[in-house]
Amino acid sequence: MNADFDINLFAELSKKIYEKASLENRLIENPSIEELRRLTENEKGIKKTKFGNLVAESEPTSRSAMFTKTNIDFEFGKEEVDLLKNCEKSLSNENLVSIDRIVGNLESKITVRLIVPLRFVHLAYGGGLLFAPTNKVLEIPTYEVIMFFDDSFESNKKKPLPEKDIDIRLAMLENGRMIKVCRNSNYIGEYKKAVFAAEDWRAKYDNIGIFLHAGCREDYLQSSHGEYMYIRSLLIALSANGKTTTTCKVLGRKDREKSWLIQDDGGILMKDGSFKGFEYGGIFVKSEGVNPSNQIETYYGLLKPNTFLENVYVDDDGDFDLFNFERTSNGRAVIQRKDFMHASNRIDVPNINNIILITRGPIIPAISKLTHEQATALMTLGQSMESSAGDPTQAGKIRNIFFYDPFVSGDRADHANLFYEILNTLPHIDCYLMNTGGIGEGRHYKEINIEHTLGILDSLFRGGLEDWIESPTGLIVPKSIRTVDQVYLHPENLYSKEEFIMKQKELDKIRYDTISSYGNKLHPKILEVFKKPSSL
Repeated sequence: MNADFDINLFAELSKKIYEKASLENRLIENPSIEELRRLTENEKGIKKTKFGNLVAESEPTSRSAMFTKTNIDFEFGKEEVDLLKNCEKSLSNENLVSIDRIVGNLESKITVRLIVPLRFVHLAYGGGLLFAPTNKVLEIPTYEVIMFFDDSFESNKKKPLPEKDIDIRLAMLENGRMIKVCRNSNYIGEYKKAVFAAEDWRAKYDNIGIFLHAGCREDYLQSSHGEYMYIRSLLIALSANGKTTTTCKVLGRKDREKSWLIQDDGGILMKDGSFKGFEYGGIFVKSEGVNPSNQIETYYGLLKPNTFLENVYVDDDGDFDLFNFERTSNGRAVIQRKDFMHASNRIDVPNINNIILITRGPIIPAISKLTHEQATALMTLGQSMESSAGDPTQAGKIRNIFFYDPFVSGDRADHANLFYEILNTLPHIDCYLMNTGGIGEGRHYKEINIEHTLGILDSLFRGGLEDWIESPTGLIVPKSIRTVDQVYLHPENLYSKEEFIMKQKELDKIRYDTISSYGNKLHPKILEVFKKPSSL
């Protein structure tokens, strides 16, 4: 952080924009959901489907992490001063909409305000569905998001994401507030991820726990030994790697059994082992390729008239085509929790039993059990597959994202150590690594489909995976799984012995080099997880 830069300029800007627009009667303040919908229906480019819901096209079609900086990780200076001046000038004569929302459950004192131009009111309508409305106008919200647009917005539409003219800055203030200024993006995810990043930082700032990019589910199931029990699990992954799918699927099948979606995309693992979600209003889902056979819960949620959609193809009859990726494969929707079949009326749970890291890779078993040291090391590695939600130009490539979380601020080693410290005080939490992609390559490739994954989770949650054996991958795997062929636990069988050894050494080197790059700041037991491989 630049000591000469006054970070409070962000707070001064937001106050000035809000008060000036209000004084000049240019501000529509906290309109009802019904009013927001009416305004959105009149917005240029909005489509209405045969199901009664509204669809917008965003520019860009994904989040813009490459253009995003925080004052925690970067020095702010002249660029930020110019950005704030541009923001004030651009919004000085625009009609604006502001909405105030609660972050977390209804008792939460954490709030967020969004300010957008009226011409993009869909951001307030769709984004506002993610959180519960406040019952009064806020004097000083905890978080603020201001979105504005200049002359580059239109020309950006013809450029790939890396070439667009976009600026996004997050100012984390000393009093726990966060203010995000977003230039030239009307992607709803920028509002959502502003709150995500702010909660990520607040958890550490207030020393209450650690925010995780995780879905949370609660299952009440009959165990393999006959008794009924609650199992609460966090599933951690980068966007579009299977987190929402695995979090949302119903496993309860018999009398008395139940499966609840608690939270689909993040929350705080508290130091006492409880979990606090942050989105009480809606669920931000990816619509790509959704159909009743693979994601029935999400599919019927998309058809609800109050669901708001973004970048989803609508045909001439007003119907969706969820397999048309002409413009983008990053179709999104905000489904209200009340319209999602098994969304719980709670977004918090009192304890967590399992933490499951979701990854992809050809020599990674479908499920492996981890020590707390291995779990922390693999979180630090964050190996996953890039999607169109991140950088569409890199979709499909394997990459490492620290903690599967593009929005972490602050010292990464300290973040990893904090996670490890919390796990060590919660010995009852079991950790696992799950591959939701496939194993093998070429003609020996075997896809790990949703049925395989659900079969694994079903056995795991019911206590049916009791016998574990060592694997040549350096992990331990179940001796057997009732519904899954053995080959999915033993990807080494799809290679010659020499080829598998070579590939494992290559993966071990990537893991070792990545962890070693953090130096001695990481806890010694995390550094020891991946040994330096012998020469390739």
